Amino acid sequence: MRLINVKSFKLEEFLDYETPPYAILSHTWGDDCEELTFRDVEEGKFDKPGVGSVKFRGSCRQAEKDGLGYVWIDTCCIDKTNLVELSEAINSMFRWYKRASLCYAYLSDVPGDDNPRKHGSKFQTSRWFGRGWTLQELLAPKDLRFYNSAWGYLGNKGTMRAVIGKITGVPRQFLLGITELHSASVAQRMSWAAGRDTKRKEDLAYCLLGIFGVTMPMIYGEGGEQAFFRLQEQIMKTTRDDSILAWGLSVKESPIGEPGQVTAGRILAAAPSDFANSGQIVSRELSTMPLNSLDLSGGSLRMHLSLLTTSAGKTIGLLNCGPSRDIQQVVGIPLAKVASESDQYFRPKGCHAMLRPITAPNASPKLIHIRNDGLRKKSADANRQYWLYDDDEFAEVNLDLVDVAPRSCWDQERAVIVSTIASPNGASHQTLARFRHKERGSQDFVIMLESKEQGTCIEAQCCVMICCRNTSLQELTGKLQYVAQKASGKRSASNGLLHLGVTLEPDAQQPMFNIKPEALPNPPDVTVDATVELQKSDLILELVEIVEKKGRSDVEEEELNRRAKDTSNRLEWVKRKRETVEDELKKLEERRRMLVEEESNGAQEIRRLSERQAKIKEEQELAFKRWSYARTRWDELWHIDGNEDGYELERMDGWTLLRWAAEKGYVEMVELLLNHGADVTVADKDGWTPLIAASSKGYVDVVRLLLAASGTNADCKGIKCGQTPLICAAANGHEAVARLLLDTGKVDANSIDNNGRTPLSWAAEKGHETVVQLLLEKGADANVKDKDIRTALSYAVGAEHEAIIQLLLKSGANPVLLRQTLEGHNGIISSVAFSSDSKMLASASDDKTVRLWDTATGRLRQTLEGHNGIISSVAFSPDSKMLVSASFDKTVRLWDTARGRLRQTLEGHNSEIISVAFSPDSKMLASGSFDKTVRLWDTATGRLRQTLEGHSREIISVAFSPDSKMLVSASFDKTVRL
Repeated sequence: MRLINVKSFKLEEFLDYETPPYAILSHTWGDDCEELTFRDVEEGKFDKPGVGSVKFRGSCRQAEKDGLGYVWIDTCCIDKTNLVELSEAINSMFRWYKRASLCYAYLSDVPGDDNPRKHGSKFQTSRWFGRGWTLQELLAPKDLRFYNSAWGYLGNKGTMRAVIGKITGVPRQFLLGITELHSASVAQRMSWAAGRDTKRKEDLAYCLLGIFGVTMPMIYGEGGEQAFFRLQEQIMKTTRDDSILAWGLSVKESPIGEPGQVTAGRILAAAPSDFANSGQIVSRELSTMPLNSLDLSGGSLRMHLSLLTTSAGKTIGLLNCGPSRDIQQVVGIPLAKVASESDQYFRPKGCHAMLRPITAPNASPKLIHIRNDGLRKKSADANRQYWLYDDDEFAEVNLDLVDVAPRSCWDQERAVIVSTIASPNGASHQTLARFRHKERGSQDFVIMLESKEQGTCIEAQCCVMICCRNTSLQELTGKLQYVAQKASGKRSASNGLLHLGVTLEPDAQQPMFNIKPEALPNPPDVTVDATVELQKSDLILELVEIVEKKGRSDVEEEELNRRAKDTSNRLEWVKRKRETVEDELKKLEERRRMLVEEESNGAQEIRRLSERQAKIKEEQELAFKRWSYARTRWDELWHIDGNEDGYELERMDGWTLLRWAAEKGYVEMVELLLNHGADVTVADKDGWTPLIAASSKGYVDVVRLLLAASGTNADCKGIKCGQTPLICAAANGHEAVARLLLDTGKVDANSIDNNGRTPLSWAAEKGHETVVQLLLEKGADANVKDKDIRTALSYAVGAEHEAIIQLLLKSGANPVLLRQTLEGHNGIISSVAFSSDSKMLASASDDKTVRLWDTATGRLRQTLEGHNGIISSVAFSPDSKMLVSASFDKTVRLWDTARGRLRQTLEGHNSEIISVAFSPDSKMLASGSFDKTVRLWDTATGRLRQTLEGHSREIISVAFSPDSKMLVSASFDKTVRL
């Protein structure tokens, strides 16, 4: 046994008892020119183009990963030019797979992204499950592992047993080696191979040797049926399992004809496919059954078999096997006697095996012989028909045989015409014989001969026509269907000089007919002129061609008219767009002039405001000094502890005394000031009134005093942020203040600040559940959207306040949320794309930039600059490490997403580039342009690999197939090209 060293790639030979641990490859053959052979490995040609080197290197690499030093591959380890070695290897192969430490099933037609368990997956339709040799490679190994075309691990036969069992029909106990294979019946094991095929038909038998534990020499050229017969012969020598005869099983009974009308068939199956319906048939052990083996010799099978005679007098042989789920039934095979007094039987051709109830005890087994007529090979002439003619007989009517079509059918030396007998359901085979009259210028006679198998008889027909001498039989043969129907049944014809009749005389013993000519006294009623019929058919065909051509011309004219109209409409649209652009340019120029003027006026206004600010500042400093003095006097009068933190004098700028007292929560001072007529409507520079300040701090008593005061606006708004007292109370979680404000009936529960936010959205964001409950009870709308199009639910979700989320949803909040609004571009955004891990988002704009955003936070990560025109398309590589952008500046740029650096600038297109796409393996990049081409680039080097041409209009989209083997392009020319 030869093994491949996984490190040196050298072949090493071992005796069976010295074999080290090894891995073994199971695969399906690719093209012969791609597979690595024994000679290639001997000569060190490991990098042969094609799938062979992929399997070779992948097997060695995987075996080394699994800690094994050797691997066996059939294409490389067997010298198939040595027939002795090949025969020995085939007989040993099951044992080699069984002894392997690991078996790798490489499925070259399963892509890397395939899900084996998904219905309709490439795994479930792989060629591997349809090949004959892979059945033993599925059953023999202890540890079988499946790999896709990229050597990606899919699973082993243990973890995938359900899927594999469904595909192959092999029960779990045999699939996993729990039960030995010999425990399965012959019919069961044959059924597992029923849907499989091999390149060489003999291999369909040879690949089953190990499964049945038999050996036999390889005889390539013997044919698939003969090889399968020899296999069954070897199996019968080792087992007394009647299920080997349980083939052709059907649920519908087929009738057995009367004696003399039945064709003898074979007793043994011709191929595993005959066992397709026998997967549940198991062998039965009966005490009444003799222990004789099945014995095949002299063309007959000798066996003990219980026979059943039906009410219709037909014979059924009851086999010692039946369905595993019904022990009361056995398989019955139809039988017919060779002769009435003989104990020799045959299985009628075309009759199916059926399930039958077990018979009464008196139906004891009987020794019989069953002929295996299927082994009697028909001779090469078995389906030949012979037509004999006598030159002298035709000479008597002045005729000579001058031509036969097909020419190969004419044996002039033996004066015989040989044709093929058509099967009952097959196509007829016509043979034409041309006879010429001795009179010059006369028309020839053509006799059309055909035969067909009807039961056990051969039915022959002939018809007679005339034709011109210059009409060739080859021309007539090519158009025979136009003449045969009219000539059918006409056994006579006249050429004016001779009225010819033809009869066929059969030979009783052989498929032979004698062609007998006869000169008739009168012409027949109808003579078929083949030349005229051909001319008619030619004329009809020409008329049909003219009509079809006219139809094609009409369609083409209609298409041209439509295209002309489309082009005209497109031209009009372009013209209108140009005029619109020109108008926009004029408006932009006018807008520019106005902005320049506004900029100038603004600069002057800033200077005036700066001067006014300086003056105001002086006045404020003076007012502050006066305020400080007044506050000192106030503290002296009210005996208030004058610590620094108490007054926060640094914040007194713009505050009234009432505003200050409300901010501090001094109830008595607020009440005193209100009694002395303090103005409750005066606001500070931010627009905050005393009521807003007290509501923000949660001073309930102060709020109650201010609400009771004359002139108080309970729903007033601050200037800077537009917050109302209710918004401030809700945002800070002051439920009592919020309830007090709402109970006045003078505040709007849905009031909004300058950002469009409501009290409910603030309370939801800050997590104040009781305030949220209160606002909802008072009729707050949970679906109000602020300027960022966010609702109260949006803020609750963002802050992860689960209880508030449930409150809002129960109150009818819309669960559809806006997560982020990303701003920053200065132009129209033309394309966006997510990275494969969804952590990044790329946007492309008319402002000639690409921006990379963080999807979790909405923050800008990178701004990629470099293009000189509108950016039309962006796309991430599958590994998210690269970003590609396409632009109207006729370039494609490749960026590093981690650093935001430009990696490559790809140039070559002659017009705007509209679409770009990465291949799934990130090795290639495709770009589609208005220059009507698609270009393929190497992402590693930036080099142009191919330019794909063929579209007649601008290309607007490109995309790769998941396996990177195909590329599709779409165009304004209304076509998609693959």
